[in-house]
Formats: sequence, structure tokens, C-alpha cells
Amino acid sequence: MQHQLLARNATDVLVTPCGCLGPCFDGPNAVVYPDGVWYAGLEPRDAVGLAEHLIGGAPLRAKVAGRPGAPDPDGAGPLPAPPAPE
Repeated sequence: MQHQLLARNATDVLVTPCGCLGPCFDGPNAVVYPDGVWYAGLEPRDAVGLAEHLIGGAPLRAKVAGRPGAPDPDGAGPLPAPPAPE
């Protein structure tokens, strides 16, 4: 990810590591602020699209996920909670 941003001279973007965003069952995850866009199931090949979003492009639609506990886009209520560990 950092390589993609550096290649685009994106000096006003900050990427910070995080131990856990919560929905580990759906990871690897990322959140883009100030947009508040959550990503799930990221793979190394998604770095280009994610970098484009970070420098002002459109979100990487194929990997956009709902924020855990937030209403889903269809208004059907909160997203389901992750399964309980066994």
C-alpha cells in the first residue's frame, strides 16, 4: 500500500496500522477517513484501487463493506453480528 501511494506522490495521505478494527472475521480490513468507507476481504492486488481512493478517487466498490453495527444500505436494520466463537 505504501509503495502505491509513494509512486503517486501522495504526500497528504497517512496510512496507520491498527491491531483490530473489530470485524476480524471479515478481514483483512481497512477504513478510509474522512469518508468513513469500510473495506473487507482485502488482498494485495487491491492496493492499487485502495490507493486511488485514498488520493481522491472513487471507492473500490468490490471490497466496500458495511460498518459493523451500522444500518445496511437497504435500511433493513443493523448488519448481523459476527458469529460467537465456539
